[in-house]
Amino acid sequence: MNPLATKAQLFETNELYPNTNVIKGNYYRGTGGGGYWSLDYIDSLGRIITKESYHKNQLMSRQKIVYDENNNKIFDIHTFENNNQERIDTFRYEYKYADKRIIYQFRKLSENDSTVTELIENQGDTLLEYKEQAFYYRPKTKTTDVYETHYTLRYRGNYLISKEKFDKDENSTEMEKYEYYNNGRLKRKQIERVPKPKNESFYIGGPGSDDEYYKYKIDSEERITVFYRIVNGKKFKIAEYSYE
Repeated sequence: MNPLATKAQLFETNELYPNTNVIKGNYYRGTGGGGYWSLDYIDSLGRIITKESYHKNQLMSRQKIVYDENNNKIFDIHTFENNNQERIDTFRYEYKYADKRIIYQFRKLSENDSTVTELIENQGDTLLEYKEQAFYYRPKTKTTDVYETHYTLRYRGNYLISKEKFDKDENSTEMEKYEYYNNGRLKRKQIERVPKPKNESFYIGGPGSDDEYYKYKIDSEERITVFYRIVNGKKFKIAEYSYE
């Protein structure tokens, strides 16, 4: 979970940072350190336009982001990857809107791979259902595999309180439930799976569980300075942020 994305939803949340030029993040993964840090560069509208990640003093990756007039990204360009320095990846996005709500998203992942997500039901803006189709080309067989997923989003006021994901191919459902603080920051996330998996979920990159709480320290401009994750009653510092 990216702690700078403060509201859980289907599409990525792009929070604005007015009066900010650079965000520096230090990441701990619930431990005392690790040497991982990042720099996010902000444009005049408060949008992150360049992201750099580092391990100690070594640049690991860099990406450029271009937005539309609704502040949703239309290009995500990975200009540098330390593990493959000759490769440049560009992800392209297209949208259709209704009252600034995304009702259609096309995401091009590569020359032959893409996803299409479209709104198929809207019950008074309190329940939204989206259908996502993922298309992956298999060069060996010269065929395209299509995977279909349905998302049901339930809102209370301006807050998403649950997101249900139904994987049509696996015939399985994953439900996420959310609680919020009074300032709108995410407080708790619970995950339920049907059928229940035989093995316990394994979380990569730090402490995690299917029932997590979150705490924050906030500066005078309501920006996160310290992000904590609470798992099984134990509090872990995940990241610290400073702003220029």
